[in-house]
Amino acid sequence: MTEETELKHSSDSPSKTRGGKGALRNTKHVINLKSMKFLRRQLRNNSTPAEAALWRILKGKQVAGLQFRRQYSIDKYILDFYCPALRLAIELDGDYHNCSSVQEHDKSREEELFNEYGINTLRFENRLVFEQPNCIVYAISKFKNY
Repeated sequence: MTEETELKHSSDSPSKTRGGKGALRNTKHVINLKSMKFLRRQLRNNSTPAEAALWRILKGKQVAGLQFRRQYSIDKYILDFYCPALRLAIELDGDYHNCSSVQEHDKSREEELFNEYGINTLRFENRLVFEQPNCIVYAISKFKNY
C-alpha cells in the first residue's frame, strides 16, 4: 500500500511543510475556549468507534513518545486529536466526508489552521483505524521525523 492511499491529502496540501505564517503566533487565547467546553465534552463522551479505537493507540505517549489530546479546540475548530509538540492535528473521516462540499470545507479548515496557527493536519478514513492502524502510527512517526 502506498502512502497516497493511506493519507487523504491533495498534492497542494499545507501538511507537506511545517509551520505557516502563524507558526510562531501565540495561540493561548484561542485554545480550548470556555464557550466550547460543553461541546468538546459531548464529543469526547460520544466518540465514534474509530475515534475510540484510535484514542486507545494514541493515549499515554504510545506513539513515538508524543502526547496527544482529543477533541481539542483551536479557535472555532474542534480537532479529533492534537499533538501540541508537533502542531499536528489528526482527523478521522467517515462516509460524510466523501461529499465534495464537505471536502471543500475540510480543505478550507486545514488551510486556516495552517496559515493562522501553523497546525498541519493528517486525515485518515475511519476504516484505516481498524484495517491498518500501523499505517496511521507510521504516518505520525514519519511526520515527526520530517
